[in-house]
Amino acid sequence: MKTRLIIMLAALSLVVTLATGVLAADVSKGQFYTEEEYQKLSGDEREAYCASLAGEMDKQKDMLSDYQGQLDAEQKAVADLKAKIAKVDAELNPMKAEAAKLQKEIDYYNSLPTKWTVKYGESLYKISGYEEIYADGTKWPRIYRANRDQIEDPNLIYVDQVLAIPRGLPMKYTVVADDYLGKIAGYWEIYGNWRQWTRIYEANKDKISDPDMIHPDQVLDIPR
Repeated sequence: MKTRLIIMLAALSLVVTLATGVLAADVSKGQFYTEEEYQKLSGDEREAYCASLAGEMDKQKDMLSDYQGQLDAEQKAVADLKAKIAKVDAELNPMKAEAAKLQKEIDYYNSLPTKWTVKYGESLYKISGYEEIYADGTKWPRIYRANRDQIEDPNLIYVDQVLAIPRGLPMKYTVVADDYLGKIAGYWEIYGNWRQWTRIYEANKDKISDPDMIHPDQVLDIPR
């Protein structure tokens, strides 16, 4: 049945072509008559052609409406995404400011000297009190502890001596003569409190059998 219908339509198209000398235009395929071809059509053919044009226009309007609906949905999705991004930015801005502040502090810290060449009239107390060192003269013992290999008497340092300036809080500590856990825990760069010696002991039970007996050159973990 379908095949017969196709044959009949083809025959009809051929009849129109033979009668008018004009190929039948298929509007759905984008085929349209020129003005000259249109004038050669019969009244029924013109009516059918105009009906085809009207039908195709309705079809295009429906498609345009669908596309507009899709566009509206996409625009809404974009607007929602922008709103979410704006919210995230609002939450991130304080964090960015804090990160910038921390970075500035890190940059400053990294710029601080890790070595110091002794000048005339300086003492460990004076050096420790410099802003770029520890800004606190009472913290001089840390410089002494870090330079025991070249300082026998902390009251005697010499011009042009190059002293190590330790930074940060140590994660390890090497025992020296006369050290004991309470003394070590009391150093300001360790815990600043001798009562915290048990923290060191608990972290080093594999090295310390008796907390009252530690030995020079033992390397102890300092838990943080």
